[in-house]
Amino acid sequence: MGFKKILVALDASPETQLVFEEALELAKKESASLMIFNCVDLGSKLTFPTAIKEKTQEGEELTQAYKRKAQEQGIEVESLCRVGEPGKSICNLAQSWKADLIVLGRRGFRGFTEVLLGSVSSHVLHNAPCSVLVIQGEAFST
Repeated sequence: MGFKKILVALDASPETQLVFEEALELAKKESASLMIFNCVDLGSKLTFPTAIKEKTQEGEELTQAYKRKAQEQGIEVESLCRVGEPGKSICNLAQSWKADLIVLGRRGFRGFTEVLLGSVSSHVLHNAPCSVLVIQGEAFST
């Protein structure tokens, strides 16, 4: 089974470069198009409009930077930044864009920390409409 549409979910974490590189290599190998996605998570906190605008601008800059890198490699690429709950937003975009594969990172929270902070990768694994590749973060590597 080949992948033709790969959705890569990126954020400002240290794992982002590794996640992007894996998605880029797969896109090259499979001659697939790439969707670079960033979701601005406002959580349950009260957020001022200026903070939302700032976070969204940071997300746009992140996706555009990686979009340029993919274009330099000859990959057909789109980018998108949205405000919302990351796990749900990734799954919804994968469905509407008809992705064959989602590539995302995992920071490696365990136990109580994962319960408190939630897990985007866990949500995506259980709710995605397509295959999912999770790139392990630094927390388990050390």
